[in-house]
Amino acid sequence: MKTIYSAEIVSVGTELLMGQTVNTNAAFIAGELAAAGIPSYRQSVVGDNPGRLQQVLSEAVSRAALVIVTGGLGPTEDDITSECTAAFLGRKLVFDETSADRIKAYFSDSGREMSSSNLKQAMIPEGSVALPNVKGTAPGVLLEFGTDLGPGDEKIIILLPGPPSEMRSMFSEQVLPYIESKAPVRMRSEYIRIFGIGESAAEEMIRDLIDDSVNPTIAPYCSDGECMFRVTLTKLEGAADDDSSLLRIVQEIRDRLGEYAYEVGNRSLPEVAFDLLSERNETISLAESCTGGMIGAALTDIPGSSGVFKGGVTVYSNDSKIRLLGIDGDLIEKYGAVSRETAEAMACSCMKLFGTDHSLSVTGVAGPGESERKPAGTVFICLASAKGTVAFRELKINRDRNGVRRMSVLNAFDMIRRELSGI
Repeated sequence: MKTIYSAEIVSVGTELLMGQTVNTNAAFIAGELAAAGIPSYRQSVVGDNPGRLQQVLSEAVSRAALVIVTGGLGPTEDDITSECTAAFLGRKLVFDETSADRIKAYFSDSGREMSSSNLKQAMIPEGSVALPNVKGTAPGVLLEFGTDLGPGDEKIIILLPGPPSEMRSMFSEQVLPYIESKAPVRMRSEYIRIFGIGESAAEEMIRDLIDDSVNPTIAPYCSDGECMFRVTLTKLEGAADDDSSLLRIVQEIRDRLGEYAYEVGNRSLPEVAFDLLSERNETISLAESCTGGMIGAALTDIPGSSGVFKGGVTVYSNDSKIRLLGIDGDLIEKYGAVSRETAEAMACSCMKLFGTDHSLSVTGVAGPGESERKPAGTVFICLASAKGTVAFRELKINRDRNGVRRMSVLNAFDMIRRELSGI
């Protein structure tokens, strides 16, 4: 088959149906298919039931040229995806020696004893190709087959493991190059990430560009306090490799959004702040109250963070602010723990404690009730450096408790980004 004109995604697992696990795999695959120029029209979720799984496979294959299935490739009794796929196609399961050797090596290398049930994962549908799993034990499966629907009705089923880290690695390194070679068009997308302005206000700033967009197209997205514009150029097979129109639109959007645009690419706001600190060979420490260590956690999620992040303190109570940071109790008594004055004292004391170039503090009322007669959502953030207090932000965040904390974290990194960028 030369071209894939449509795809469907099937997610297997009763835990998905019961809401015990969030289906992040389908979202990831859908995004990758769209970027590769392959339209995906349906997604299905089915439990660990042989009859229903075979029915879903039959329906998906009848509609789409490519069916990608995730989950159900494990060693237990309820992992039935390979068996059901083979049964649906009227094929036997065969033992793949190479996959079995990889499974044995995985356990040997990790110093663990392998259960005999793990070799069940080496059983794949006859005529399929096993996809090595570099992060786990279950191999993926790629199966091309014809149908009796008529000429040109070749189909592809790809089985991928359920654990997201295993699935993403296998998809990106093995599946994506395969399906990109069969995509009807070539697509290139750029992502302009913004913070500090609402989606509707940002759209108004580029409304004429959106209205006039044909190719490239412009699509807005918004989640967790951040917004993004995706600019996508579609090139038909044989078209010249010219991205100039895409780059012009991206630059125009970035120019109009100005200080709100923090990235053209895939870096998150914490990653942008981290890179700015790294480029300047400067360090930072953190004093967190209402965020309870969330800012530090976001930093340490980034590989190499120890080069810029020297430490932090979670000073949730007034007593901890006094004992650990040496904040004057009279200052807290006079202005309150949730105040500009306390935030500034926290940042300056933390910078001295860790000996860093910068220090950021956050104190606030996460809610749901008020504190110190201040309403939920009141947050003070201070960024200090050797020059003294260099940035301060008072927020009134109208969200639930988790939303207040998340927005405080994003605002903290935005303050770092702006200060180090000279905005």
